[in-house]
Amino acid sequence: MTDETECSRATEAEEETEEATKKAPPSQAELEKRIEKLEGEVAEYEDRYLRAAAELRNYRKRVADQRAQQLQYAHEQLVTALLPVLDHMELALESAHNEDESPEEVLAGVQMIYRQLQEVLGQFGVKRVEAVGEQFDSGIHEAVERRTVDDGAVASGEIIEEFRPGYKIHDRVVRPAQVCVCVKQEVAGDEPTDEERGHN
Repeated sequence: MTDETECSRATEAEEETEEATKKAPPSQAELEKRIEKLEGEVAEYEDRYLRAAAELRNYRKRVADQRAQQLQYAHEQLVTALLPVLDHMELALESAHNEDESPEEVLAGVQMIYRQLQEVLGQFGVKRVEAVGEQFDSGIHEAVERRTVDDGAVASGEIIEEFRPGYKIHDRVVRPAQVCVCVKQEVAGDEPTDEERGHN
């Protein structure tokens, strides 16, 4: 064996020893230190999680409380606007019992209250459904009667009488108008059709 070969083997042995040293498992103290560090991180993350969960629970409770309160007082504006109408109605009732007030004056007062009530409802988007003279529309009308009319100026399907007014809030029907619909003699029947009824 030559010196060169021995030298080469010695170098390889040193490299293997260094490599083995590098790959050597950490000592007990190092492992304990790492475990302690990881346990600290786990505790921190757990604390953050618990805090976040508690905040989320509190947030949901606040939102639920606010929603319940909003529902409870949702009509406050409408009620506030209607109170003057109620006041005037009470005055009208008092006037009706007063012998000095004429029936015409009492009627004028009631008509004023009716107009005031319409104005208040209009402020909140409440509109009366158009009926008499309009073509029947099952989306906003409910036919409770069909009638044949000899008048040629009245078209079939036209509303000729309103029994109960209908109302909408903005574009949503809250109560359809109950109406009588004109029909041609040949299609006249005793009962309104399902389409004419529209709403039950």
